Amino acid sequence: MKTSNQELINRFFEGYVKRDFDLIRKVMPEEVNWSFPGNHPFSGIKKGVDEVIAFFDAMGSVMGKSNPTVTKLVDGSEGDYIIECHHISTNREDGHNIDHYICVLWTFCDDLIVSGKHFFSDPDAASAFFSKTAVEA
Repeated sequence: MKTSNQELINRFFEGYVKRDFDLIRKVMPEEVNWSFPGNHPFSGIKKGVDEVIAFFDAMGSVMGKSNPTVTKLVDGSEGDYIIECHHISTNREDGHNIDHYICVLWTFCDDLIVSGKHFFSDPDAASAFFSKTAVEA
């Protein structure tokens, strides 16, 4: 029986939280790539499981210190894709905050997560935010 794409995402985050790299590699091939747009230290394409995990660790560090309010607005799926759209606002003590909309497009093939792509409603604001907070990661 085919695993649903949403279940693959859930398993990825389960493995990520537990630091269970064997589980992560069961849902994400070594050839995975993750795209994060902008002109800041986190931007670019992360290639391979290790780079993707390092990216999530860096994002977790920054967002953990940013006291974000995250509202999932909509998600949808079609074939080999899931898209999630969120409204995110941060509440940092240092005043370096962002209030924006972000979408993540997950792509799947053969019961694996093969890529992720982020899209920002205001790429310049996102670049400014991540440039200012990059030192924390």
